[in-house]
Amino acid sequence: MHKKWLLLSIVSLGLGGLLALVAAIARTPAVYKLVPPGYFYHSIIGHVDLAIVGFFLTFSLLLWQLTFREELKTPLYFSLGGIFLIALVSLLGVGKGVSNNYLPTIDHPLFWLGALFFFAGFWLGGFGLLARAEKGIFSENPRKHLASISILLSIFMLLAFLTSIPKAGSREELYLFYERLYWAPGHIHQFINGVMLLYAWYYLFEIKGIKLELGRLRYVSFLFLSFCFMYVFIPIVFADPVSESARRLTDLGYAVGLGLPIFFHIYFLLKNYKMGKDLYSTAFFISLVLYLLGVFIAYAGVLPSLVSYFINPSSEYIGMKSNLSIPAHYHGVITSQTLAFMTIAYHLFKELGYTQRLSKLSLPQVYLYGTGMVLFVLGLFFAGLRNAPRKTYGTGFTDDPLVLMSLGLMGIGTLLAVAGGVIFVLYSLKVLFGRSSPQ
Repeated sequence: MHKKWLLLSIVSLGLGGLLALVAAIARTPAVYKLVPPGYFYHSIIGHVDLAIVGFFLTFSLLLWQLTFREELKTPLYFSLGGIFLIALVSLLGVGKGVSNNYLPTIDHPLFWLGALFFFAGFWLGGFGLLARAEKGIFSENPRKHLASISILLSIFMLLAFLTSIPKAGSREELYLFYERLYWAPGHIHQFINGVMLLYAWYYLFEIKGIKLELGRLRYVSFLFLSFCFMYVFIPIVFADPVSESARRLTDLGYAVGLGLPIFFHIYFLLKNYKMGKDLYSTAFFISLVLYLLGVFIAYAGVLPSLVSYFINPSSEYIGMKSNLSIPAHYHGVITSQTLAFMTIAYHLFKELGYTQRLSKLSLPQVYLYGTGMVLFVLGLFFAGLRNAPRKTYGTGFTDDPLVLMSLGLMGIGTLLAVAGGVIFVLYSLKVLFGRSSPQ
């Protein structure tokens, strides 16, 4: 069963990576016309939903099962059906693409059914492990504690989705409809990602033989839980879940409820970090660099607005400006987790008996993917400094040389990262379907 979860997560990542390449080509000078304008939006939606949502949550379900030594069977088939339908709609280019946040949506019945199946599988998995999580929440073992926290957050995510349904409004405005529907649960999803990133880092330390105990550090998880519990009530308390007042609260939650605990954990990890040139030390270092790069961009964009609001509550709240700085931020944070999960997958190939020795390409693959994503994030960030718009096809919106150079840098980073992703996916499939694979 663990093999099937591992395979599903890697296939989801591979399909999402393919669509990421299509989306990046559509933004890169000189070659963007290779991609039809309409297909750009389907590719970027499919990329986010498969490489980020699909990969992260299926791999998290796998890690939960390994932590508590359980097997989830029924959730697997729901998740498989969901990923298949989402990929099918994205690749065929049918329906209308809606570039809302957190779960960008293709307005088509097959996509809705796919999303329903996928999240039903995720939440069934959360409920199936809830009793174990309730016992593990106070554990000093980092993996058991963080897995328990993320399982509890998955239940909060479901509750936030249910409270959001009545406030979604009319489907006449599709963007606002889906934005309201996913705003509160989408924020909780980011907390789950953050907690599982910490899980991955501690796992990399454990693989290196550095076993840590959290001690009092486990109590900072109260911030994860308390802010996500508040997010459940955002659609109830606020007339509009995406109003300016609601956005102030959600941004504050990111800065304090998510950011501060992670910084405490980073300090603790760095105190115990031993620099090395091996796969796992390298992956942790590059993952941390990507995360800090993404977080720096976010704090630089959000803090001025938060400070301005506390000084003068009547002032307009802006948050991060809607330009390419936003995807620069979340690609830094997200690919930090992708890289950490990839490296854990390498370990699982050996741990679960699929291979006795990893390919010599594993370390170069980590460097290739990590370096590519650093260039990708920097390219988007520099373009965002000149207010290059996000979610926009082609380069016709500007003739600014700095923006064009930045987008070119993004394109180079994309090629490196996609090459790294392709190496990982192909090697993973070879290992999982190899003759020595356990049944």
